[in-house]
Amino acid sequence: MFIEVIILSIIVGLIRGGKFTRLIKVDFKRVWILIFAFVFQYFLVFINSTEEIQMMGKLYNYLKQLIILSYILLFIGIFANIKYRSLWLVLSGTVLNFFAVVVNHWKIPILKEGFKLVGLKDMYTMLEGGNLPLYTAISDATKYPVLGKIIAISKPYPFPNIISIGDLLMCFGLYTLIQEIMLSEGAQEKSTLRFSSSNWR
Repeated sequence: MFIEVIILSIIVGLIRGGKFTRLIKVDFKRVWILIFAFVFQYFLVFINSTEEIQMMGKLYNYLKQLIILSYILLFIGIFANIKYRSLWLVLSGTVLNFFAVVVNHWKIPILKEGFKLVGLKDMYTMLEGGNLPLYTAISDATKYPVLGKIIAISKPYPFPNIISIGDLLMCFGLYTLIQEIMLSEGAQEKSTLRFSSSNWR
């Protein structure tokens, strides 16, 4: 869902008179860590939703460590660029998601019936059969189920999904971050000054 939010925010930013070039010129200290962390989490979710993970032996055995690593990268990327106020929302969502995973034995609690609501019946069957190692079905034993993936987004949304409150905060944070950068005159001025000063050296 993060990719759709990023694309939407860029489009809205352009409509509002923002400039895409400011995203390119922005002075992110360790933006590559943040980007890699999101891509890494997408990778884990992707391989989890296919039967490929059952064939990847060592990767399956170290799934917990990979989840921890993805969150470490996220926290590093966020704190390295925390001067952007919008990242506080991303941080809040990340903390909620991380907490839900930690207290539920390093698995993401998810509403099993949600798969049927969004038309992902194959995922429902895989979860029931224990073939989605990244997730655990929400039950009476689940701790803080409200922080799990309980919000079903079905059609007409083109990419049906189940998300958490943490995901919503992260998406809203990414959306406002892009708006903040694209509509900020300071971002462009800072880059121009840095370029100008380099010419004097």
